[in-house]
Amino acid sequence: MPLDPAQRHQIEQDAITAAWEAERLAACDDAIALLREVTDLECDDDGNAIVGTDADGHNDLMSRITAFLAANDH
Repeated sequence: MPLDPAQRHQIEQDAITAAWEAERLAACDDAIALLREVTDLECDDDGNAIVGTDADGHNDLMSRITAFLAANDH
């Protein structure tokens, strides 16, 4: 038995919502992983994380955080 247009529309909307929620959950998992890396960083006497750079002044962690925020800032 074919679906009526209202049922078809609801199924499509439910699928879109489920995909959006899955994307958000994946982004949350990625954010948690980045935060765990930050909490594992060495801290100074005041408790501030020490975020180091390589000899060229690059910081992989900060680059990854920047890329993450750019990709997930909807």
